[in-house]
Amino acid sequence: MKSYPYQWRALCLMVLAWGFAGLVHNCVAFLFPYFSVEFQLDTAHNGYLAAVLALFWTLSILICGPKANTLGQVQVMVPGLFLGAVALAALALSQKVAMLYLFTAVAGFGCGSIVSSSLSFLAEQSDPKNRGLFYGTAQSSFTLIGSAAGSLVFTRLAASSAGWRGCYLLMAGLIFFVAVLIFTLGHNIPRRADVTAQTEERQSFRKLLAYKNVILSTVLACLAMMWYFTVAAFTILYLMETGNMTAVAAGAIFAGFGTGGFIGEFGAPLVSDRLGRKLTALVATAAGTLCFAAFVLLDLPAGMMTLAIAGASFFMSGAMAILNSVVPSESVPSYLVATATAFTPAAGELMGGVAAPVAAGVLSGVLGTAQVMYLLIGLPILVFIGVLFLEETAPAVLARKNSR
Repeated sequence: MKSYPYQWRALCLMVLAWGFAGLVHNCVAFLFPYFSVEFQLDTAHNGYLAAVLALFWTLSILICGPKANTLGQVQVMVPGLFLGAVALAALALSQKVAMLYLFTAVAGFGCGSIVSSSLSFLAEQSDPKNRGLFYGTAQSSFTLIGSAAGSLVFTRLAASSAGWRGCYLLMAGLIFFVAVLIFTLGHNIPRRADVTAQTEERQSFRKLLAYKNVILSTVLACLAMMWYFTVAAFTILYLMETGNMTAVAAGAIFAGFGTGGFIGEFGAPLVSDRLGRKLTALVATAAGTLCFAAFVLLDLPAGMMTLAIAGASFFMSGAMAILNSVVPSESVPSYLVATATAFTPAAGELMGGVAAPVAAGVLSGVLGTAQVMYLLIGLPILVFIGVLFLEETAPAVLARKNSR
């Protein structure tokens, strides 16, 4: 039985990396109500800025994923995070709209370097039977820190004397801190010999086309991430417009989205280690559809709205974590894990983070933000249908089937 002596250190580092990167990814939604006043931006710019960040986040995944496999994950993540920290500091000093877009793009590219690099890092360092636990724990911090804590802390901080510029400076400091921590504690973690021996083999996204599960999970991850990022980008504006709430009150309700997503991203992959990826994803998407429909369609008090959006995020984020990383990583040989965990998140980020917010921003200007939220109910239904065609990959479930 193989030993994995560095797996817990690797997990702690990646939890911090995903958590602080989540703040960067979601900061447009938190801070837009504040800097949009200064720069006189309409709601369409909310979608455009989120899309710019996501586009360069996607490019970073595509470029850094294969590089991490050959150069080493830490050697890719550390420079990327340093670049992100510099861009965030520059954002705090921005005086023109063009500077907002430019430095948002650079911050997205720098912080996006952690996605596929961290997933292949954890795949190498963790025991395969615990892959769902490790992936879920790391990715759930993206939602816990990036959405739940972020929406509570940064909407209030931006409303204080610190302002939105102070928020960006704080994020720059956090990203710089985690970069130093990964460099200090991660550079001496050795890579597995059986993986490094295969890094000379040419990595190609085309090779992934031979694996049905990778293609299907990629399509489903795209749909799930379209739902997730559009809801993340527009819920605060939706609550402010339809419920006549302040940004702080809307942020408090939206904190349920982050809290639920954290528990789901942590819990669903862990549960799927035992019950199976397919069954867990089916239950999660069905329940997520019901919760989100209740949030949008029913006239609920603030407390129930928080529970409804938390439930929707709990189930859909759990399904997304399984489809976005766990299934692709288990559907290919070990030497293609870095490529698979670059391809699927990149495709999901492109569709969910780039295309969906732009389309939603345009539609919200024409139809209204409420109509956009109604349309989003259909996406979890499509994911549920697609999951029916997935092949099971959980090692424990496959072992039980083979033992029979």
